[in-house]
Amino acid sequence: MPLFFIFINNHMTAINRNPKNTSFLQPNKFQLNFSRLPNTQFFVQNLSVPGISLSEIPITNPFVELYSPGEKAIYDLFSVTFIVDEDLQSWKEIHDWIRAMTFPKEFKEYQDLPRLNKYTSNRETRFPQFSDATVTLLSSAFKPNLVFRFYDVFPVSISSFIMNALDDSNSPITADATFRYTYYDVEKIT
Repeated sequence: MPLFFIFINNHMTAINRNPKNTSFLQPNKFQLNFSRLPNTQFFVQNLSVPGISLSEIPITNPFVELYSPGEKAIYDLFSVTFIVDEDLQSWKEIHDWIRAMTFPKEFKEYQDLPRLNKYTSNRETRFPQFSDATVTLLSSAFKPNLVFRFYDVFPVSISSFIMNALDDSNSPITADATFRYTYYDVEKIT
């Protein structure tokens, strides 16, 4: 009889397989913290938490193609949609960052890159083309629950925005920004 009891306790049952937290992640409970882009982070409307994939190595044989896991993680781009404020500050922060990295007019534009970031860390001072960013996911009780920490972030594009005389003046104009980064970590906030 004791052996039977031990055998049952070592197997998972429906009772002990249930998740500890049954609340759903809610799509409007997040905060973006981007020290280099304070106006953009204030006007953010939505963002896509990037996925991750893995390269594959094909193994040839005479029957069917086999695959083995590769050695590199491939991160999706980080995209943000934000409202364009009437002074264009949210849009210009990203525009000016891209322009300074590419210095289309003169080398001085690149030299001014560190000055564009008013809220620099020591690391961002040494590498002014990069910034770090965090996305905090909030619980159903609006408390910080998880944080995504993005490292070495830089913008790769900012969208155009459309002015239309037929639109309602209460409809805000939005723009999209896309960022590349080295990697991100996901941490539980305790």
